[in-house]
Amino acid sequence: MKQALLILSALGMGIAQTSGAAITISQTNNTITNTSVASNYGSSKNLYSTKSGAYVSNNDEISQAISNLSAQAQQKENQLSSLNSRLYAEQQQQVNTVPDSNSAPARAAARASRVALSGSSGYCARYVRKALQSAGYEFTPNPSAYQYATRGTLDKAGFSKISNDMPTQVGDVIVYDRSSKRPHGHIQIFDGTNWISDFRQNGISPYSGVYAYTTWRDSKFVDDASDRGIYLAMADK
Repeated sequence: MKQALLILSALGMGIAQTSGAAITISQTNNTITNTSVASNYGSSKNLYSTKSGAYVSNNDEISQAISNLSAQAQQKENQLSSLNSRLYAEQQQQVNTVPDSNSAPARAAARASRVALSGSSGYCARYVRKALQSAGYEFTPNPSAYQYATRGTLDKAGFSKISNDMPTQVGDVIVYDRSSKRPHGHIQIFDGTNWISDFRQNGISPYSGVYAYTTWRDSKFVDDASDRGIYLAMADK
């Protein structure tokens, strides 16, 4: 009997050496199959399969896969950190939305106030245009006041149209539409206290009636980020 067992053992070793051996190990809910495939004894490669269908090979490749996942996680963390930094910087810019005395809106308003006449001369567009250009705004002059809104002149110069209901601040510009009685419309700028065109006005409107108008503000001082076209998003890759 002992001799027979020895013979069977020798035969079994021969089979394992030539065709490989298969071992199945059950762990909790997953079944892992370890197959040693070799043409010669000692030159095998371990392959692991799981119920989920994922395949990995030896320990070196497992380590490499973990390393790759860690690198991807670090990349996402860096992207999130960069996004937070940009958002914080944008929020800081939004806090200071009131022009100081050295800002372009304030300089334009101060110029308009200095040269304002005691009464209307009929050249509001010329006076406001010179005030804006003296502060560094660049645009092509228009012959009529209303055209600074309809031709996109203020928009191209760096202004954004805002709600007429927003609180007024220095450097804001209002453009009145033209009408049958006022074919050239009207334009004016706020100096922090008064509305100035070619003269210092008593109120927001130089007219006795009610006329439609639009309000414009230097885009750098518009506190709504969406109005400036700022959209922050993290890339998927």
